[in-house]
Amino acid sequence: MISIYRDLASKTAQPLHLGLTEAGMGAKGLVWSAAAMGVLLSEGIGDTIRISLTPRPGGDRREEVYAACELLQSLALRSFAPSVTACPGCGRTTSTTFQEMAERIQQYTRDMMPIWKTQYEGVENLTLAVMGCIVNGPGESKAANIGISLPGTGETPSCPVYIDGLHFNTLKGSYAELSAAFQALVDDYVATKYRRREPGTAVPEVSARPKITLEQPERSPLPVLR
Repeated sequence: MISIYRDLASKTAQPLHLGLTEAGMGAKGLVWSAAAMGVLLSEGIGDTIRISLTPRPGGDRREEVYAACELLQSLALRSFAPSVTACPGCGRTTSTTFQEMAERIQQYTRDMMPIWKTQYEGVENLTLAVMGCIVNGPGESKAANIGISLPGTGETPSCPVYIDGLHFNTLKGSYAELSAAFQALVDDYVATKYRRREPGTAVPEVSARPKITLEQPERSPLPVLR
């Protein structure tokens, strides 16, 4: 795929659609698509993309779109939603709190983006970090706009929070209390750090080179009952 598209790009100025149709399911489909298209996109080749994933029975076909957005955002070609950095876990993280919090805040920002993007300028560039212990936690948290470092095994049960690289406060409490407090910090940051759009102002289209559009997965027609 890579060599073919490089050859095409050298011979035509026509828009090129990138997609690895037979990528497969789950992790395989994601890795194969990202490996092939990431190389081409980083070279400025490609105008539309689709990450084709074989869905599980009853699976969410939107996962294709989410994956394509993440690929473009990882290459700094487009920004669609706040980025959540999370700890992978190790022997120091026997609790699942950091995993649950990372999943919750990622889903929350995804759900809020349709509202935020009509109210605030640049909120799609927000970066968050949810880390699981003191080893990498403070460093990753300081690198994000808002970061929290949860306690690892045997560590003091407190969670330092960093905002724009500076220690802001330290949270304590149950998972529900920590999640609610962190979510409130995100809401407050969005409301105070990003410029409000004027009422009635259209959300400008993101411009980038190459200009990438996302191909929506086709829906199978419903059978006609006779």
